Amino acid sequence: MGDICYAPLIDDMTWSYSRVKSFETCPYKWYLHYIVGLHGKRMFFADYGTFMHKLLESFHKGEATPQQLVERYLCDFKKEVGGFAPSGRVLANYFQGGLQCLRTLQPLQTNILGVEKEVRFSVGAYPFVGYIDLLCEKDGSLIVVDNKSRNLKPRSKRAKPTKTDAELDEYLRQLYIYSIAVENEYGRLPAKLCFNCFREQTFIQEPFSEQAFAASQEWLLSNIAKIRTESEFKPSVEFFKCTYLCEMQDHCEYFDLMRR
Repeated sequence: MGDICYAPLIDDMTWSYSRVKSFETCPYKWYLHYIVGLHGKRMFFADYGTFMHKLLESFHKGEATPQQLVERYLCDFKKEVGGFAPSGRVLANYFQGGLQCLRTLQPLQTNILGVEKEVRFSVGAYPFVGYIDLLCEKDGSLIVVDNKSRNLKPRSKRAKPTKTDAELDEYLRQLYIYSIAVENEYGRLPAKLCFNCFREQTFIQEPFSEQAFAASQEWLLSNIAKIRTESEFKPSVEFFKCTYLCEMQDHCEYFDLMRR
C-alpha cells in the first residue's frame, strides 16, 4: 500500500452506507474488499439478518402468510444461515427469536409505499444506493422502518445520554441518509425513523431531527474524505469483531496473528 493514491479508483465508486461504515469499522477490511476485490466468507450474524429480511419482505409484499414463512424458516435455516455463532446459547436465542417473530406477524396499520425499496441519490458530489426495508405513510406522514436483528434499546431520555442512546444514534445515521432519497421523491422528509427489532419484538420510534440529519451527512462526507486520502488502511483488531463479524478473516494476516 504505502504512498499509493487510490483516489481515482475510489472516485468511480457508487457509495452505500455499509461501504462507508465498513471503513470506519476496519480500514484494512475495506481495502481487502473494495480495493483488492476479495470476496468474504459467510458469517452467522450477516446470514441470519439477510434470511430474516427476505422472509419479512415476502410478508409485507403479501407473497406469503406467517405460517408459510414459519415453514420456510424451519426448512431453510441451516441452508440459509452459515458461519458459526459465538455459542450454542446465542444460536438458540437467534433461532427462537426469529421463529417467534414470524409466528406473530401482523399487518402494519399503515399504507406501505415500498418494501426493500431501492433508492439512488447523491450526497454532495457522491452517488449513493440504498435499500429501505419499509417506507410507510400514516396520517399524511412518512415513516422509514428498518428491520434489525440487533436488540436496540429505546432512548433513555436521561439528561446525560447513555451508551445505548449513543448506539441508537449510530444506527439512526443510515436512516437519516436514506431520508435524502425520501425527500427527493416525495418532496418532504420522514416524520419518524423506526427500528423493528424483531427478535425481541421491540418497535422503536424516533421523531425526525433536523440536527441529526445534518450531522449524519457531515459524518458521511467526512469519512469519504478520509477514504479518498487514505494510503495505509491499518487494521482495527478486536477479537469478537474479527472472529464473528468480519467476512474477510480468511484473507487477513492480522486475524491469523491474533489467533496465535
